[in-house]
Amino acid sequence: MRKATFRKHPLLLAVTSTLLTSGAAWADGVSADPPEVADSGFTLLSNATNVTHWGLGAAVGIESSPYRGDGSRVAPIPLISLDNKWVHAFGTTVDAKVARWSDVTVTLRGKFDVFGGYKASDAPILNGMDDRNGAFWYGPAIAWKTAFGTLSADFLLGGNKGQVANLGYRKTFVLGQWSIEPHAGIDWQSSKYVDYYYGVRPSEVEAGRPEYSGKAAYNTSIGTQVDYHLTHHQIISFDLDVTRLSAGITDSPIVGRRYIPGVKVGYLYQFK
Repeated sequence: MRKATFRKHPLLLAVTSTLLTSGAAWADGVSADPPEVADSGFTLLSNATNVTHWGLGAAVGIESSPYRGDGSRVAPIPLISLDNKWVHAFGTTVDAKVARWSDVTVTLRGKFDVFGGYKASDAPILNGMDDRNGAFWYGPAIAWKTAFGTLSADFLLGGNKGQVANLGYRKTFVLGQWSIEPHAGIDWQSSKYVDYYYGVRPSEVEAGRPEYSGKAAYNTSIGTQVDYHLTHHQIISFDLDVTRLSAGITDSPIVGRRYIPGVKVGYLYQFK
């Protein structure tokens, strides 16, 4: 198993029609949902008391690489949890709170993908390829919390690396000190994104590696997160999921897997 460096029309209609997630459940780690806010409206105009909740911890993520001949990737994920009137931050995701109406929250999101990209030395099929780097993604997000679970969506930009969008659903079941949260999602990745991470440029063509221009892709995922509350302040979490890549990605000559399993294990101490 090899340690990875930090590099790895669409759902936009779903984003707007579903109404936009304030919290990233796993920090892309341990659940850290923000406390309920009683009042509604734009955050800038809100008279709600500014109370800060914070915590510290660490997680590790393991994910199979989609690239042919590449193994699993392991990445440490620092868990810094912070929630107040203005901001909800957890791990690699930061949400600036824009507004809340009843059970709908709207935020502006910033997020770093710990598994994005590769180095040419990662696998023989990548020899001679230019390195692909990870990106900081940013854009609007929305969440709608109901008695049947939480629907969430976001639409994020990554500079010259294209756009991504996600539509997700999760439902939490509490059993004493345990909580179980099944989740499922659909990810859209623009043709520019797929071309950057899975395309083969004319200058990179070799025998067995023809030129490939990326096509927009819809990927689906399903998984379950299990949390155990050691104490009122301490949480241990385990999240197992699998993602199915669509043809826009698997048609690439450098891709060798359609199903990408992943697991994250983390610990969080909530001070307040």
